[in-house]
Amino acid sequence: MTPVTYSYKSHVSLEKVYPDSNQDFLRKRDELPKAEALEKFEGFIPIDQLEITMSKSSGPGGQHVNKVNSKVEMRFHLESAEWIPAWIKPRLMKQEHGRVTKEGYFVVRSDMTRKQMLNQADCLNKLRNMIYKASELPQELTSEEIDLKEKRILKAKAGILREKRTRSLIKQNRLSPQY
Repeated sequence: MTPVTYSYKSHVSLEKVYPDSNQDFLRKRDELPKAEALEKFEGFIPIDQLEITMSKSSGPGGQHVNKVNSKVEMRFHLESAEWIPAWIKPRLMKQEHGRVTKEGYFVVRSDMTRKQMLNQADCLNKLRNMIYKASELPQELTSEEIDLKEKRILKAKAGILREKRTRSLIKQNRLSPQY
């Protein structure tokens, strides 16, 4: 017969707050295949597949702002864009969820300069950088990094317990003595 041990779990412990999640931070990331098997984004964005609209910009600029359509807005349907690799699309949607409309259009705007062509180039650059960022794969942890992470977590837990113990002793010393 094995002895039964009881331990207290706070109502805000990770197991109670996130009951269905895996708490093992050292597990292998199996969400994506290896980098060699994935199609890469080359940086080419076909302008003919983008809906580009120009409008009047806001901000300072005097009469020029009121007359010239210098603000650029580019949009495209994310799911039907063949020029973005399929494995990048859900990651891009997750990372830039504020830029995706209810209809599934991805929207990028720029009114950084007073020139329409420079704002269009800025939109393309923003879009390209977002796609590159979404295509970056997380690096695998080495065994040394895993060991270091475990040691840091154990040290942090020991520090928390030590602090709790000292707090408890301070509070016990405040109580009136029992005769």
